[in-house]
This record gives sequence, structure tokens and C-alpha cells, in this order.
Amino acid sequence: MAKARPKRSDVVRPSLLWFVLLDGGILLLARLALSGSAHRRGTEISRGSLPPREVLQTLLAATAVIHAGEALAAGRMARRRGLSPRGWRLQTFVVGFPSLLAMRKADPS
Repeated sequence: MAKARPKRSDVVRPSLLWFVLLDGGILLLARLALSGSAHRRGTEISRGSLPPREVLQTLLAATAVIHAGEALAAGRMARRRGLSPRGWRLQTFVVGFPSLLAMRKADPS
């Protein structure tokens, strides 16, 4: 018998607060790392305590790699649990570890 295809609704969303905090921080990091004018303004506001752009660019790249790795792991975990791998991969790439925590609460039945 063919296995039923998982529904999109099996993706359990973490709190909206996680999306705001984590993705807001990533957007700010991206802006500071990729925009010279934003970095100069941030340095003025922080009275010179902002790391150099090169450091922020490295942090941004590391964040992307970590989220990609988490997303791949989420897809494998979801498939093993009979959940939608695509939905879980996408959500985990966007928000990171809170998605993995939410998967623990997902009921595959």
C-alpha cells in the first residue's frame, strides 16, 4: 500500500517571538555586514564598540551555514517521523533551532 503523503499542516510553528527575535537579528547583522553606511552609523551609535565589517560578514556567513545544516537535519528528522520534510526544512532554515524544538512536539499520527 502506498504511504500517505504528509500534509503541509504537519509543520508546527514556533512562537512568533522566535521569528521576530532571531530573524530580526539576522536582518540587522546582514545590514551592518553588507552596508558600509549602515556600519558607519552603527559604529557612531555604539560609540565605536561595533566589530569591523569583515567580522560581521564572517558571522553572517557562519549563520547561513549553520541554518543550512539545521535545515538539512530537520528534513531528515521529519522524513523519519513521517512529517513534511520540505516544510520543516524551509521553516528551520528561516528560524533555526526553535523549529527543531517545535518538531519534537509534532505528532506524526
